[in-house]
Amino acid sequence: MALSKKKKILLAVAGLIVVAVGAKVVLGGDKTPEGTMVSTSFVEKQNVEEVLKLKAVLEGTESTEVVSKLHYEVKQLLVKEGDKVKKGQLLAVLDSSDLTEQLSLSKGEQTLLQMQHNELLEDRQTEYDEAKKDYDDLKEMLEIGAASQSEVDDAKRKLDNIPSKNGVAILSDSERQTMDNTNHKVSIEAKTLEDCKICSMIDGTVTRVNTKVGRFADDTEDDKPMFVIENIDKLQMKVLVNETDIAKIKIGQKADITADILNEESVEGVVTRISPTGESKSDSSTERVIPVYIEIVGTHEKLIAGITAKATIHIAQAEQVLTVPYEAVSELEDGSTVVYVVKEDNTIRIVPVTIGLETDLLIEVQEGELTEGQQIVLNPNLALTEGMTVIPQ
Repeated sequence: MALSKKKKILLAVAGLIVVAVGAKVVLGGDKTPEGTMVSTSFVEKQNVEEVLKLKAVLEGTESTEVVSKLHYEVKQLLVKEGDKVKKGQLLAVLDSSDLTEQLSLSKGEQTLLQMQHNELLEDRQTEYDEAKKDYDDLKEMLEIGAASQSEVDDAKRKLDNIPSKNGVAILSDSERQTMDNTNHKVSIEAKTLEDCKICSMIDGTVTRVNTKVGRFADDTEDDKPMFVIENIDKLQMKVLVNETDIAKIKIGQKADITADILNEESVEGVVTRISPTGESKSDSSTERVIPVYIEIVGTHEKLIAGITAKATIHIAQAEQVLTVPYEAVSELEDGSTVVYVVKEDNTIRIVPVTIGLETDLLIEVQEGELTEGQQIVLNPNLALTEGMTVIPQ
């Protein structure tokens, strides 16, 4: 496992400091012992657990914003913040008196037009039947020479001018379009009237009400949704994980959730979802992050939606493994990871290692010729070479 980018930067800075201090010791005069002064620690066996700590606001596992584009006044407001509601429950009613009257008129027009079309079709069917009979009679007369071809053609044109299909009178294209337009108008007005009843789309709790009686539905406070409904019986956190750490996150990992409102207590959480795509951390940042959702296990009276909480995600742990301080691991120019061991004669031995779990203070050494109790250099740098004499501090 390679060192994280953050660790590389911190170790590089620390290394520069060590070089400066070492140079001062060497140039300090006859009283200074020969060698480069280095800070040291020791290889130890202990338990290691890698965690990732992130902050986010607690929110409901399901939420919806109820909005309306209708420019009608709120006539009734039936809920307040904190009320529990069911899917489909009425939240508010808009003043639709004008719309109701308009819909009634439109339905009247629709009924009248339908009646007119029915009468028209009856008359048209009679006209068609008569024209068809005239045409058939003339065709028979033509065969015995009692009628001319022009008379037959005139009868055929008259028959063809009557809208019909398979011998049944029908409406013309313009008449059908007029009926379609009227039906569409009635449908839109009926749908708009139904939309004057503002209902919840989910089961949950009303967490925000941004309207009041007498205010237009499409003119809420600060253009916020009329209502926010959340399922706050089940809370979650949407944390933003850096792209360098996302490979460590797995669905099902446990997390400890803490918040000021809990004092010294913590509650259990679990990683339930990892977004398939990354996003910018902020408009002004080029850093990429991946949203990860942590669901709170069970219900807790003290926790409420909208407060900031901290999640400590448990990545992995190992018991009684070789560890070195965070500052003891270095990366050479060729990319290899090493630890600088101080031998009994105070000379440096550079030992390649494979690292495992990382914490803020410790790093697990999985492979490498290290043994418990060995003295190692803290904040090593490229100025230290194999066999160099040092002065351990």
